[in-house]
Amino acid sequence: MLEPPVQMATELNKPTQIRYFLRYLKTHIPTAYTSNDSQRMTLAFFTLCALDLLDALHTNITESEKAGYVDWVYRCQHPDGGFRGFTGADVGDAENEENKHWDPANIAATYFALANLAILDDDMGKVNRRGCLNWLKRLQKSDGTFGEALGLDGEVLGKKDMRFCYCAAAIRWILGGDREEEQDIDVDGLLRFFEASQVGKILSRNIIGG
Repeated sequence: MLEPPVQMATELNKPTQIRYFLRYLKTHIPTAYTSNDSQRMTLAFFTLCALDLLDALHTNITESEKAGYVDWVYRCQHPDGGFRGFTGADVGDAENEENKHWDPANIAATYFALANLAILDDDMGKVNRRGCLNWLKRLQKSDGTFGEALGLDGEVLGKKDMRFCYCAAAIRWILGGDREEEQDIDVDGLLRFFEASQVGKILSRNIIGG
């Protein structure tokens, strides 16, 4: 005899979801996620964003904890512009020309860092705004797309990826890049790429995240 179908919950169990994300926010990364340690900024965004959407962030953290989270985000800020995904690659005073490419800022971490600061109600006064915008401009390719990071000799790393383009547009908007003509990205080039990526035109192109 067939078993009756399992009835799925029709309402979001907010208390369970809140406990789940608070665990991630206030304890160590679970074992299953340790391989993603270099993506801490991303994990932090989804955790903070989830709690904020559940209206449970600011009621479950103290001002001291909030200040600590903000401080950690700023410690991920790269001196050449942008943000790292975590602090583990920062070698501090040991950095030199041979090893500095192992500690790059990347475009996704930069977007998530700025979003985290916004969620935490930071005024972003410590963001190296001009440095970040200049770094962002260097990430743009001749076809209007954006890479993920800068490698040796300023090489733009990363394939064509619509997600990188989204991050770039968001970073520019958050930091007011439209007010910095000399440091602004090639907006027209990015728009041309968006238009060319519409369904029907994308079939012959190899674009990730389209």
